[in-house]
Amino acid sequence: MFGSGTRLLRTAARAQAGRTTVLTVANTASTGAQLALPAALGATVDSLIEGRDFNGRLLICACFVALYVVTEALSDYTAGLIQARSALFFRRLATRRVLAAGPYAPTGPKSGEFATLLLESAAAASMGTNAAVWLGFSLAPALVALAALWWTDVWVGLVFTGGLPLAAWCLNAFAADSSRLVADYLDVQGEISTRLTEALDGARTIAVSHTSEREVARILAPLPRLRRSGQALWDLQGKVTARTGLLFPLLNTAVVATAGLALGAGRITPGQLLAVAEYAAMGTGLGMSMLFISQLSRARAGAERVAALTASRPMRYGEGGGSVTRGLDGTTQAEYETRGRAGPGLPGARAEIRRAVVRRGGRNLLDRVDLTVAPGRVTALVGRSGSGKSMVAALLGRLLDPDEGAVLLDGVPVPQVPKSVLRRHIAVAFEKPALLGGDVAAAITAGLPGATGQDVLRAARLARAESFIGKMSEGFATELATVAMSGGEAQRVGLARAFVRPARLLILDDATSSLDMATEHEVNQALLAAMPGTTKVVVAHRVSSAARADTVVWLDGGRVRAVGAHEELWLDPEYRAVFEPAASGSRTEAAR
Repeated sequence: MFGSGTRLLRTAARAQAGRTTVLTVANTASTGAQLALPAALGATVDSLIEGRDFNGRLLICACFVALYVVTEALSDYTAGLIQARSALFFRRLATRRVLAAGPYAPTGPKSGEFATLLLESAAAASMGTNAAVWLGFSLAPALVALAALWWTDVWVGLVFTGGLPLAAWCLNAFAADSSRLVADYLDVQGEISTRLTEALDGARTIAVSHTSEREVARILAPLPRLRRSGQALWDLQGKVTARTGLLFPLLNTAVVATAGLALGAGRITPGQLLAVAEYAAMGTGLGMSMLFISQLSRARAGAERVAALTASRPMRYGEGGGSVTRGLDGTTQAEYETRGRAGPGLPGARAEIRRAVVRRGGRNLLDRVDLTVAPGRVTALVGRSGSGKSMVAALLGRLLDPDEGAVLLDGVPVPQVPKSVLRRHIAVAFEKPALLGGDVAAAITAGLPGATGQDVLRAARLARAESFIGKMSEGFATELATVAMSGGEAQRVGLARAFVRPARLLILDDATSSLDMATEHEVNQALLAAMPGTTKVVVAHRVSSAARADTVVWLDGGRVRAVGAHEELWLDPEYRAVFEPAASGSRTEAAR
């Protein structure tokens, strides 16, 4: 059940090998001092009773106490570092795996699940290394104490040993049940977080539809299950605590009573009776193991969630060994880098999709798609909602790999192209761009180190964003957190981010949908003038966008239905219906 989670915990422990060694050494010294102290105290008491000099033995006891205090402090400090570093390890691992799988990963976590994963699951998993070390050192004193009791008196050892099977039964039952309950608790937390994130994303819709009470009820619907899981975990812990709280004191009393009889019979000394009492307390301290078993169960459950929610296969780049020595158009990567710094005017890329299939949820979103995008031309992707336009754009931009088939740029399979080449020479703009960075200029140059102020200004002018950015308090240096942009303004900043790259392939995935027609026309005219050789792929919803394209690819039900000029396709009434109702009253414009 916990195979993947256990492997992750072991990987995290290896990453903390140095600190774990320090923790182990500190615990070894602490446990050694703890185990030696009862024997030293017993010997000191016997010396005192017999009238012998006990100052030296008392000093030894003090040294053991000092060693115990110092090593316990070092253990706690090191354990804190290990837990903090382990939490960072799991959070970095989860973030890297989710991002490496790409935005269209079939099994990636939802945003709410991911938030819970980073906070709760990673925090739970971070307990694993410490819990494993402490569990071992909580059992070691019990075993040594058992040996010491047998060594002191056989009957004392027999009494203590007789109670151990009951203690083991209590701890084993707790470990098995708590793992299941903790996993269920974390699952419900993720479900609530996901529902809350969905509601926040749809806050405007909830407001206008006056369904806030219903949404609150939907978000909190899993709370009873969460309460049941939490209550069951507390009940289990309380039950085991009650059992061990009754068992261990009774066992301790029986051991001390047996030792008292042994003292009366002359088999042990008063000092040994003191040592027996101390060792019996250590042995019955197995109850502390329950805490570490609980932590280890939580860690395994948390690591299992991290493994399950980040199991998507990462996208690979630059694979193929020596088979790929050149870039998209036959030049080396170094030549590409040089040409990229030289500015715009690069030749457009030729893009091909061959028999591509994309499956999600048991159905084909794209079904054996064949497509060739001519270099230096404008290609429009047209189709009804759900026809696969954005999926095709994602394949061309290497945001998604097909489950079957292949995507090639200038004849090179895209998995064999280095990431640096792809991201420099493919630019993508989206309908709802996420603006990343501290200020507006950083949002435009995101992912493009070395871009100059002139590059940013040129891109903003192409996107027709310079005018409203100039009205901001600090212009391009305005912090993003201090401004509220309209949908059209955000789209224009997103377009500028795409335009700042000297791209050979430019993909606009409905990236002008929030612009008025006049601004959209200006942007398109600027692109044609400033990037004449760039291959452009446009996901088109407006008739005007399709009409301006050199070639239109008509998608229907995840397949390519037709490819041709807009004027030719317009003769088909089903093609015209794709644009309805937007097409009504616009046929004159489309025919031009």
